[in-house]
Amino acid sequence: MAPCPGDGDWRSIAEQTSKETDPAKLMILVEKLCCALDGVRKEKSQLPAIPAGDEPRLFLGD
Repeated sequence: MAPCPGDGDWRSIAEQTSKETDPAKLMILVEKLCCALDGVRKEKSQLPAIPAGDEPRLFLGD
């Protein structure tokens, strides 16, 4: 698959995909959706990992 330009939020692409009935347009939208989701995955994988034992904790008052 060729690199995808930023076509917007994956949620809006998913919504368009769910409503599309034309098979050719559906394939294009599915490719855009896959590309957008790959971008989200790459962004999340670049976040720094929290070392074990350093997880944020929730402290409740008395």
